[in-house]
Amino acid sequence: MILLGVGWNFLFIGGTTLLTEAYRPSERAKTQAAHDFLMFGAVSLASFSAGGLLNTWGWRSVNLTALPFLALALMAVLGLAARR
Repeated sequence: MILLGVGWNFLFIGGTTLLTEAYRPSERAKTQAAHDFLMFGAVSLASFSAGGLLNTWGWRSVNLTALPFLALALMAVLGLAARR
């Protein structure tokens, strides 16, 4: 679990750096703010939704709800790998 946390932090910092470097200096602050708002908003929504699902229908429903998002991420990774 420790390595997972360390890896997550390295990827988060690296991704944030790449995001800000992709825009002009005048756009960087707004882009960073929009990114943080959307990301942390999604995290809080997912946390509350998972808590409600777990409380109402159990752990299986939480896992089944995550499957479509996992499938989308897998398709994106496979699509990017096919382009290389």
